[in-house]
Amino acid sequence: MGWERMLQIIGWLGSALLVFSVLQSKFLRFRILNGVASLVLVAYNVLLSSWPQVAMNAVLVVIDAYFLIRLLREQRAQKAFTFVKADADVRRWFIRANGRDIAQFHPDLVAQIDQCEGQLLFHQDRAIGLVAFTRSGEVAELLADYVIPAYRDYAPGAFVYSATGPLASCGVSTVRDYNPRPAVATYLTRMGFTQSHGVYTKQLARVTP
Repeated sequence: MGWERMLQIIGWLGSALLVFSVLQSKFLRFRILNGVASLVLVAYNVLLSSWPQVAMNAVLVVIDAYFLIRLLREQRAQKAFTFVKADADVRRWFIRANGRDIAQFHPDLVAQIDQCEGQLLFHQDRAIGLVAFTRSGEVAELLADYVIPAYRDYAPGAFVYSATGPLASCGVSTVRDYNPRPAVATYLTRMGFTQSHGVYTKQLARVTP
């Protein structure tokens, strides 16, 4: 393979990665792909001695690295999350805004939305998710734990099931989900739920005085 041919491949690869990165709905995936694309284009433009393009792509690498570090810190700290109690009108509003995606994971939620409790999940000042459940004493049946796609990389599930999260804070000590969809079951397992005969169960920690 000739040198010019290899150079063209590097350029096309960087350009393709750059285009692919802007199609991503998740922030973490976007920043990783955009950063890799910018690095490839830095190398490509160095080989061409196109220094303005080198400078521009190098700046993009720094920007992507900054936001990646910030995102990963927020994942660990969980400080950017909060929640508020969501009445039926708020729950219906959130479902109207995100209904098609919610239906992939929780197809029965619309029919149950008036008979449950709900907590609206926020990241900073943006509503990003809904936790819906019914409760008998300290035991809650989970109807939905949903977060919009762009914020799933922020790992909000660790906050939802923490001692200061939206379930434990309203007195729930045990969470159960009956026969969830496969994608939800995989997520619940990752969150520490145990499975027995199709029932996924998790005991929540409590804040010690």
